Amino acid sequence: MTDNPQPYVWCFDHGRTHNFSDGAWCTAWWVPLVGATEPEALADKAARFGDARFYDQLPFAVQVELAEAREPQP
Repeated sequence: MTDNPQPYVWCFDHGRTHNFSDGAWCTAWWVPLVGATEPEALADKAARFGDARFYDQLPFAVQVELAEAREPQP
């Protein structure tokens, strides 16, 4: 997940977006978001994950999907 061409990710440990314009710096569990601006990234997050801020707030099927797709992070 470190090769994110978009600068924004959603961090399921911190419950907020991170901006990785200068490279990934968070070692927690995050997923890349689509969008060049934070509002665009938040719209992508809402479309994909709804109001869930933290991993345990996701539907179980989505938790499994993310866990299976997860790559080790720096």
